[in-house]
Amino acid sequence: MNILMLSLGGGGGNILRSVKALFRRDLATTQKSDPRHAERLRRALVTRFLDTNEFSTADVPAEERLIIGAQTTRRLGSRHDPELARLALEESKAQVEELIGMHAVVIVIGTGGKGTGAGTIVPIAQMARRQKKLVIPIFVRPSFEWHEVEKRRYDHAVSLPQQLDAAGIRLIEILNDRGYSAADPQPQPVVWERMNSPIARGLRGLLYVLSDLSQVDPSDLSMLFAGHGRLRIGFAEIEPPPDGDPNEAQVQKAVNLCWENPYSLFSKPVGTSLICIQGQWSNLVDGRLKGGLASLATAGSGNATYNPLHAFASAAPKPWGITALFAEHTGNHAPLEIEWPEMRAVRQVPLVTALPTRAAALKSGVNGSRRFPVLAVAHDGNGTREEVEEPLLRPDPVPEAAAEAVSYATFWDFALALNRGEPSAVAMAVEGADADMPIDATQARKLAGTVWFRSVFKSLSPQGRHRLLDVLLAGTRVPNQLVRQGRRMVRLNQLPFEELKHAATDVTVPETIRTDVQLLLAIGTLWGSDALTRVVFDPVEEAAIGSAFDLLLQPFR
Repeated sequence: MNILMLSLGGGGGNILRSVKALFRRDLATTQKSDPRHAERLRRALVTRFLDTNEFSTADVPAEERLIIGAQTTRRLGSRHDPELARLALEESKAQVEELIGMHAVVIVIGTGGKGTGAGTIVPIAQMARRQKKLVIPIFVRPSFEWHEVEKRRYDHAVSLPQQLDAAGIRLIEILNDRGYSAADPQPQPVVWERMNSPIARGLRGLLYVLSDLSQVDPSDLSMLFAGHGRLRIGFAEIEPPPDGDPNEAQVQKAVNLCWENPYSLFSKPVGTSLICIQGQWSNLVDGRLKGGLASLATAGSGNATYNPLHAFASAAPKPWGITALFAEHTGNHAPLEIEWPEMRAVRQVPLVTALPTRAAALKSGVNGSRRFPVLAVAHDGNGTREEVEEPLLRPDPVPEAAAEAVSYATFWDFALALNRGEPSAVAMAVEGADADMPIDATQARKLAGTVWFRSVFKSLSPQGRHRLLDVLLAGTRVPNQLVRQGRRMVRLNQLPFEELKHAATDVTVPETIRTDVQLLLAIGTLWGSDALTRVVFDPVEEAAIGSAFDLLLQPFR
């Protein structure tokens, strides 16, 4: 899925530069280990620096600049006037709409301190919403107390999030006031970098999820971003020992850092949230990370609104860690109507062909300089074409003959290729060759619990499905723990399938037990509830379980 990161004005441009630097570092690392994955990442992200001042983007490649309102501002800036910036946007409205229309996700970054960001962030966010895009505005409120802006500009900045709330668009709101400290005075650029860095590092992890719909169900994202309110992004690095798991102190430190972002405005209980884990360690560490955040999100006020969505970016390069996007609970909202791209309909093409006519004209600036990169055209079987922007770093072309001769070392690699609709993987599934592919129980369990695998499962051959279940059950033994069903405690093997659905998302169920519940639910969903009768349950002694009261308290300890 393609993502547009669009900065508005100089302040937003500085944040986008930080994100871009981190992303390019990741690309360089990934290119060495997995060139195919690196190319998918390149194609997933497009960066554009929108401004009214041509000189403020002098260090940006020409194809990444989007200077609006040439007649309104003469490309000299909005003179700290949001209304002038709004008129400049109106002049270039068709050009901006064209850019937004090419992407599924639009992340808009602007500040309220001057003119361009303050005058364009609301209308551009509304523009993306009208096109049924997933839009995430990041707005930095300037400081009046520390004299970044005068009162009139500050009051205008305060009104912008209110306008986004009224439009039902969630946003990340950063308060510059919280970056200053009388006890630790620093130059203003240092203060701004304190706040820019958490945004950039958090967006890095978020990009790995949003660029790959196999990591999270699109319908869940439609719920996460529905309604008004604030979002808070958090990130923490984890550096485990070589060939080992991080220790408990490292995990707890990461949980606390990810939870605390002092610069974000966030005052309501936590609702639906997205937790992305990046790293290669055991599922016990994953469980401690998710359980630690759940304890913080539900502690204190008896909050029962926390609903975590989990994603794993196992292919993310180091630094590993955990990224979270928390959403304020502002009531129940209808899911957003978003036009998600149909990934399987698009065939990957290694060569770039030029676009004709109107779109090509939009890529040329006033003086003929290229403002947008050349686009690739991908065709599906029905004659529909999709325009895909050229990657940030252009990879070496892959010969078509080499691309056709594909083999998959593991069933996991094959499943990923099938999810992308690669012709070789589809052909192998049709022929039943997936039944002979190497697979172990750990890999089978991980696939069964992954959301995107549900759609892949339907494309497997009958032989492939049966073999996958055989391998999974042969290598899986589930402790027959007690879980609550209404007012009584029952064993896992006695829990009806419908009750498994409730227990899988119940935060009062300990994380170690909930992991097994989620596995059972995945088996029943994919292979039918009859398959659950083949699961081997290991007996658990009463002394090992403890009292029902202790069981309920476990997630909060």
